[in-house]
Amino acid sequence: MAARAIGAFTQRFFTNRKDQLLKNYPGFNLTRLKRELFHFALRSNMYNGFSEAHFWSAPLLENSQNPVCLFFSQLENGIPVEYITGRSYFYKSEFQVSEEVLIPRSESELLVEMALNELANWSRKTDEGLSIADIGTGSGALVLSILREINRPIKAIATDISPSALKIAERNFFNLRFTINKNSDLNLIHTDRLEGIEGKFHLIISNPPYIKEKADRELVHSQVNQHEPHVALFLPDEDYSDWFRQLFESISSSLYEEGVFLMEGHEEHLEELAKLAQKCALSDVQVINDYNERPRYLIARKKEWIN
Repeated sequence: MAARAIGAFTQRFFTNRKDQLLKNYPGFNLTRLKRELFHFALRSNMYNGFSEAHFWSAPLLENSQNPVCLFFSQLENGIPVEYITGRSYFYKSEFQVSEEVLIPRSESELLVEMALNELANWSRKTDEGLSIADIGTGSGALVLSILREINRPIKAIATDISPSALKIAERNFFNLRFTINKNSDLNLIHTDRLEGIEGKFHLIISNPPYIKEKADRELVHSQVNQHEPHVALFLPDEDYSDWFRQLFESISSSLYEEGVFLMEGHEEHLEELAKLAQKCALSDVQVINDYNERPRYLIARKKEWIN
């Protein structure tokens, strides 16, 4: 029996497994499936140089070494598409990802927009170089997206507790370096939060672990729970408040006066964390909703206290 064309096989695969695919990948559709498969296959020796028309009409040789078969096998096992392909598109750039880092999500793009707005305000206030810090950088998606959009020199640091995550961020910095102001710099540092970091920053941004390990876990999508790094997702319930208290205290001491802190957080806990931030010498603390009108972000400023 002649092998089926890749295009026909892909169509049949999606039709027969649509319900399960949508369960694992909400919003997934045939168009995205074909786009991701095509780019994944083209990186292999077997299909390198194929035109799109040639690829979809080519016969599928079913064996474990065929990248098309490997792609479908991993998809059936519920592995996130971004981890299968090793890439994720965020804001205006493509980032390398692996299971060592969280997959950048569209909700975090608003965090970038807020950061750019704050840095624009700083640019109008001072001609001095600006400095920013990204806590728990993961793939580097936040800080690199910001650096790409700022024309003036920026001195940036990005920290992470995971050495493997920092290697991914380093690769992304290398890949995007030519799109960033040549006088800007990014220093990737292996540490927990801001431990051991000296100096002051105009802006600090973070997408920290903010899910309570026990109380919130049942609300986490099974695919996220199974495949994404737990160190970047969860905090022990009993340590939650103290962990953030230490974070806010270090941020308060690391910001310039009028400096700004931006954070993504859990909708059930942001109001509580906002009150905690105020106790840690941060002011003008606000909880901001995402595009779905759900509490998603915390913004705070450091202002000089007057007795």
